[in-house]
Amino acid sequence: MSAGFSRRGLLTGAIAAAAGSALGLPARSGSSRKQNPERLLRVAFITDVHLEVDFRCAKAFVKVLKQVNAMDDRPDLIIQGGDLIMDALNRPAKSVAHQYGFARAILERHNKIPIQHVIGNHDIWAWSLAAGHEITSDHRYGKRWWLEWTGYTNTYRSFDRKGWHFVLLDSIVPDGRGYAARLDDGQAAWLAKDLAQTPSTTPVCIVSHAPIISTGAMFFGQGEQQGNWHVPRSLMHIDARWIKDLLVKHSNVKACLSGHIHMQDRIDYNGVKHFGVGAVCGAWWRGPMQETPAQYAIVDFYDNGNAHTTFINC
Repeated sequence: MSAGFSRRGLLTGAIAAAAGSALGLPARSGSSRKQNPERLLRVAFITDVHLEVDFRCAKAFVKVLKQVNAMDDRPDLIIQGGDLIMDALNRPAKSVAHQYGFARAILERHNKIPIQHVIGNHDIWAWSLAAGHEITSDHRYGKRWWLEWTGYTNTYRSFDRKGWHFVLLDSIVPDGRGYAARLDDGQAAWLAKDLAQTPSTTPVCIVSHAPIISTGAMFFGQGEQQGNWHVPRSLMHIDARWIKDLLVKHSNVKACLSGHIHMQDRIDYNGVKHFGVGAVCGAWWRGPMQETPAQYAIVDFYDNGNAHTTFINC
């Protein structure tokens, strides 16, 4: 923490909040007329904060939380889409502890809305460090630190909320000293079973850190320079074809939300809306990520299975 920076000063309200009532979001539906769909649930999807322990990052994150919490039509739920902290893959334990502690302090101080967390690649400790026995035998190694921090018993799960079924996936599997975006065998079997057990009349939203389908992944780097498009398995689900085939069998899957790419896109494929939401940090606190400014999203879920996403620049 830099000289002159006071965590106490930050957390006691030194940061101004933006007003949520001026955002022009779709109003909550109160109509009971059958020809008009009723909005059942409003969700704030906040992803890729990459919170570093410094004043600039904290100020921006607190601004988003205060804005969401102060909305006249306040969301019922926040889904945090992964990469909440700057990095655990390459950082020593002391740094990771500071990052997770800082994130908890800010959330406890500035958020009153129920929150669900999705695991991101940068939330995983030490996969990219030299994996000696001392690290790998630590009880926090890999995804265990994130599980302890969240209090969850598993890195993927599902729940029902106001007429919708939500599936929160774990997109990240180890790949050498890095990672790939896909489901392991156990999670794939669980997902197939979870969708099979969900009534066909219940609309489903799937949330993953890495996108299942993405146009932003094409432009993240310079993958076309060799004469063919190349999307690395670390950017988009390498098992997207299998997931796509599974979703075709379940027409009640209506929406997919993701982050990871830090770029905004919208894809309607086989009747499923895939929303890629930009990062709160933009390009890791260095301005916009290509054409996408720092942002989060408000997603409205309706009784007819529709999901409407409003992208809000930070």
